[in-house]
Amino acid sequence: MEDDIVEKEQHFFSEICDFLDCLVVILDQQGQIVYYNNLCEQVTGLSCSEARSKNYWEVFCLPEEKELYKAFFAGLDPGQYPLEVENQFISHNGYVSTIYWKYNALQVKNGMIDYHILTGVDVSNQEKAKKTLLELGEKYRTIIHSSPVTVISLDTEFLVKSWSSAAEKLLGWSMKNVLDKKIFLFLEDQGGTLQQSCEKVLQGKVIYELELGCNQKSGYPVVVHLSLAPTRDFQGKIDGIVLIALDITERKKAEEKIRYISFHDSLTGLYNRAYLEEEMQRLDTGRKLPISMIMADLNGLKLVNDTYGHSVGDEMLKNAANILRKLCREEDIVARWGGDEFVIFLPQTTKKEAQAICKRINNKCRKSYVEDIPISVATGTASKDRTGKALEDVLKEAEDYMYRHKLTENRSIRSAVLNSLLKTLGEKSYETEVHTRRMQSVAFKIGEKIKLSDMELSRLGLLITLHDIGKINIPEEILTKSGSLTPEEWESIKKHPEIGYRIARATEEFAHVAEDILAHHEHWDGTGFPQGLKGEEIPLLARITAIADAYEVMSYGRPYKKALTPEEVVAEFKRCAGAHFDPALVDVFLSISLKDI
Repeated sequence: MEDDIVEKEQHFFSEICDFLDCLVVILDQQGQIVYYNNLCEQVTGLSCSEARSKNYWEVFCLPEEKELYKAFFAGLDPGQYPLEVENQFISHNGYVSTIYWKYNALQVKNGMIDYHILTGVDVSNQEKAKKTLLELGEKYRTIIHSSPVTVISLDTEFLVKSWSSAAEKLLGWSMKNVLDKKIFLFLEDQGGTLQQSCEKVLQGKVIYELELGCNQKSGYPVVVHLSLAPTRDFQGKIDGIVLIALDITERKKAEEKIRYISFHDSLTGLYNRAYLEEEMQRLDTGRKLPISMIMADLNGLKLVNDTYGHSVGDEMLKNAANILRKLCREEDIVARWGGDEFVIFLPQTTKKEAQAICKRINNKCRKSYVEDIPISVATGTASKDRTGKALEDVLKEAEDYMYRHKLTENRSIRSAVLNSLLKTLGEKSYETEVHTRRMQSVAFKIGEKIKLSDMELSRLGLLITLHDIGKINIPEEILTKSGSLTPEEWESIKKHPEIGYRIARATEEFAHVAEDILAHHEHWDGTGFPQGLKGEEIPLLARITAIADAYEVMSYGRPYKKALTPEEVVAEFKRCAGAHFDPALVDVFLSISLKDI
């Protein structure tokens, strides 16, 4: 019963609309035709059922204006209703009809229009239409000027005829500045692209994708996306051009940023490996011969990272990258190839010229320092002087030469890092050269008593030099604190054997004392750190170092602990024998006259 009532109401509504002498169209939220009356069917040649599957602009707009009207419809707001609009379309008999439309919202819920109802009058052949069109034109201009979309209309000579408020805001020129002047004065036409596009539009073509870079009146650069379509008079003849402009400046900046990130190393700002590999393929031509390539490797980076931390290592990488960039030409490609490796691509460069660049790089690096450590770069170069030789082979050859150079450089850079570390540690703590010599004096006497070999004594001396090297990463205020340490500060102190272990393991010359460094704070009874080793699980040289270190602190004191008398020193060692210290080694130590130490 209810369905019958609804059907009757719909039939009654349809009969009323068919009785009217105006076009009646109902659209849904997406602009799709829900219903139109008989007069619409007569004008379009489409039945209502055929039209329901189509959008308004597919039926009632000229082909070249469909996209423009689609954008207009998407921007409609309930607050604008009711409004009046005029547009043209080609009727089923091929005649260009001009319809004067009135727009109303059929239902509005929560600020959203459920249905749009349009009533239209065909004013194409009426004398009265001239006045009506003038009024509609004024209303149309009002709508355009209130729209956030930039709309510009031109005549067939490309003179500006209308200039929306959004155009004023985007480009900075007011209507009075631009009226009846060539559009190219305000939208810069580099290469004639805009003029060529406008000429095509006058031939009936619609252009949806045109990107143009230009400047505002103030000189600020903007990038606009343009859509261009022809406008027509009553007879359907093209009489001008309408431009829709969208400001895409921020989008282009974002795209450029993404492109930059995809082709650049984030740390150094150099090109990355992906970019270089792409350019190697593009530039591998006979016109670029000879092509040289330099492989450069930053020496000692792992040691610097393990000792000073990755922030200092990053600083060293950035400094090295700046040196490479400054010493190369604009046409050269400098890229970060991997962790500590760089590659320089040198088009139209001989091997001799590339070797000269390597020499300049090495000389500049030796004069550059990070944390008192000279920057050291191992370099190798190779060249391609004939077609048929793969650039990958040239790079491999440069890499081989670089590794040969690296073998001679690594020892010196590790020595420089060690000296810098010890100097820094001495400045920020009590691990001075004097402290080291005192410890070595005690340790050597113990070592001689238990008949260590010369090789073991030498190793013991290196161990004592490096035993507290891990403190390099502990804040100075903790190392020099005169009062008691907080639990958090004590946990920080307890990490230094592990840090020292990693530093020693990172260098070939010191790796053999790494385990001893790790264990020099272990206790005979297993209460030490970091591993809780017990008894003879603790390496012998680490046990000797623990005694030497304790003696030096007891005898000479610290701001947080006063020095003990010789008698007090002996008593303390006897008390701690079998707990902190190896009891047998304590007996050996106490058998030595403290006066001889």
